[in-house]
This record gives sequence, C-alpha cells and structure tokens, in this order.
Amino acid sequence: MNKISNCPVCGRLYVDMGLKMCRDCYEKEKEQEAVVARYVRDNPKSTVFEICEATSVKEKIVYRMIREGRFIESGVEVSYPCELCGTSIVRGRLCNKCKDNVVKQLQEQEAKNAALRDRKQGPSGKGMYSKNMGIDGHQR
Repeated sequence: MNKISNCPVCGRLYVDMGLKMCRDCYEKEKEQEAVVARYVRDNPKSTVFEICEATSVKEKIVYRMIREGRFIESGVEVSYPCELCGTSIVRGRLCNKCKDNVVKQLQEQEAKNAALRDRKQGPSGKGMYSKNMGIDGHQR
C-alpha cells in the first residue's frame, strides 16, 4: 500500500511508491547521477571531493552511488575517507583495519556480557536470589 509522505529533498507531499522522494526530485537526482558517472568514467582516479567540485553534485548523492557499487561495476575506483580514521577507501564505510577493530570490540563486549550473565545465574544455572531476597540481594 502506498503512503503519502513529505519529500526529504524538497519537502513537497508525494505518494511514496518506493522511490523515497517525489518524482521530480528523483528525476533530477538521476540526471545528476548521469553527470557524475560521465565524469568518473573520464577521470577514473577521482576523489569524492574532486567529483563534487567538478560536477556540482552533492556529496550525499556521490556517496550513495559509491555505497550502491555504481562505480566498481564499471571498473572505476573512487576513493573516499573511512568514517572512523579517514584513510582512503573504495568500498564500504570503514577501512579493513577499523572494521577488524570494531569486530574485535564487539566480540570482547559479547564475552563480557556472557561472563556477567553466567555470574548472575550462579552455579545451579538458576538465579542467585531466593524468594526472601530482593533484587539488590537484601533480606526482605
């Protein structure tokens, strides 16, 4: 079922049919994407800054095109900064080093959470609290 929304680009009301913006803004964005694609084809080692400067297209549109893999499919590598450290990358949001670091941190946190759950359950596998004790462990 289609719903009525405000276009995130221009603010006008439109019937959302999966484009996530009104038809006019969608058409304008498609034209901008074509301009960017031509520029990148002619300048294959461009950075996002250079693309935006040369085409006057917003960074947001260029980044979306990159995330969608639009340039990689055509054999062109466009570099942009890792969201954490700023290292130049051509795919995803994080460089491999930052990605590995985030995964490591998540694994460490999960291990801490599991250890905490095990401690709370006690050796019997049931909670450590008796019926006469409150959540803070004090006699009631």
